[in-house]
Amino acid sequence: MSAALRSWPGADCRRGSDVSRRRRQALRSSAGKSSTGREAVRALACWLLPIAALAQDAAELSQRAASAMRSQRFGEAESLYRELITMDPSNPMWRMNLGLALHSAGRFAPAIQEFEAFAKARPQAGPVHLLLGTAHLKLGQACAAIAPLEKAVAWNKERSQLELADAYYACGRFERAARAYEAVRTMAAARQAAHCYWQARLYADAKRIFQTLEPAFAQEARFQYEYGDTLARADGPGAGLPYLRRAVEARPEWIAARGELGKALLATGDAAGAVPHLEAASHEDATLLLPLSRAYRESGREADADRALKEYRAKTAAK
Repeated sequence: MSAALRSWPGADCRRGSDVSRRRRQALRSSAGKSSTGREAVRALACWLLPIAALAQDAAELSQRAASAMRSQRFGEAESLYRELITMDPSNPMWRMNLGLALHSAGRFAPAIQEFEAFAKARPQAGPVHLLLGTAHLKLGQACAAIAPLEKAVAWNKERSQLELADAYYACGRFERAARAYEAVRTMAAARQAAHCYWQARLYADAKRIFQTLEPAFAQEARFQYEYGDTLARADGPGAGLPYLRRAVEARPEWIAARGELGKALLATGDAAGAVPHLEAASHEDATLLLPLSRAYRESGREADADRALKEYRAKTAAK
């Protein structure tokens, strides 16, 4: 209580009946009556003093919590923000700050609850949606991360675009992921965009980006495989063959690459060259038994061709 208020005669807020009487008098008073005006001031003092004390306590706790956050004492900050929520539950910023303390401590599940409470109170797009989406990503909840991250991009595209692209990708929405990565405009993001277009079987778009990346990624086996497969599907097996060869030379244990190389060799007339690659890959992908049967037959190995065809029919019928 201020010195001025303490010096007022009768400014005693402890007597409930007297306070109620003063409040009623204050509400009924007319501005022209000075004695009643003094009663109104006294009544207002009884209302404002607890609020002022509360505000002072909240300000002190807020400063202590902010100091704890700056010093990375996140557990202490959490306790202080929980106390502030109890003291002032109508202020959603305490929920936001509590969520930030939990997020900073790696406690993403409870952080999500606080961020959602804040976002419900203040639904306009803002940084809370970036934090909320990131927390979902940290928990492996990519599909749940998409909606808040889309709002985060509406708030600040530069700061949120990559996280949204990651969410689309992890959720299996490859076309959207590709376009989101492409919008980031870095070489690493462009490489991921090409991969996503390839995953989405949008080979024209994949080829467009792979072409620009070839000087930087020509020595990468995965790039050779994905680009070779893209060219084989977009422009014909012969176009992808050199890239698929290099991918398998770099990683002969790569079964998927060997399967695509085997199909490309068979399609370009090298049945004998296709056989070892298709044999290796057909152990993991039964659908490759069909082109393997054809490669055997074109190589003059009729018995092997019949055996591979019989095995193909048995395995695919079982599915």
